[in-house]
Amino acid sequence: MASLGSFGAAKREYAPAETEPDTLEFCGETFTVNGTIPGMVHLTVGASFSGKVSGVDFAAALLETIRHALTAPADGDDAEDESEWLRFYGLAVEHDVDTAELRNIAYALVGADTGRPTARRSGSSTGSSPTSTPSSASSSDSPASPASSPDAAASAG
Repeated sequence: MASLGSFGAAKREYAPAETEPDTLEFCGETFTVNGTIPGMVHLTVGASFSGKVSGVDFAAALLETIRHALTAPADGDDAEDESEWLRFYGLAVEHDVDTAELRNIAYALVGADTGRPTARRSGSSTGSSPTSTPSSASSSDSPASPASSPDAAASAG
């Protein structure tokens, strides 16, 4: 049999940051993003978009996303510093922050951690969507047209 490689729980190695760490504003306070999100948490959040993970598992992945991002990793003899995470958690409970806002924060943290944009692209486009299919129907037969609705079809027949 061929070897597929050697895998393990190797930690990412980082060069000292040349820029200031990311921050986020939450409930009127500023939080510093000092941690990184483990790859398995990234995969779990990603799996939710395809419907492979949902419910409690998805909620746990979002919570872990925020916790890891706001927890400074251990450095030498210093233990992990969870102070930012604990402060964030306390404010979220105190202000009864809804899950939609917490989910958006987790998505922004995943985007920042992977180096992707943290904001959605605008709805405007300079061309057709790569997933759109050409239509030979006239504009009066478009799905937005009342004549093409199931109710209209039933009343016509």
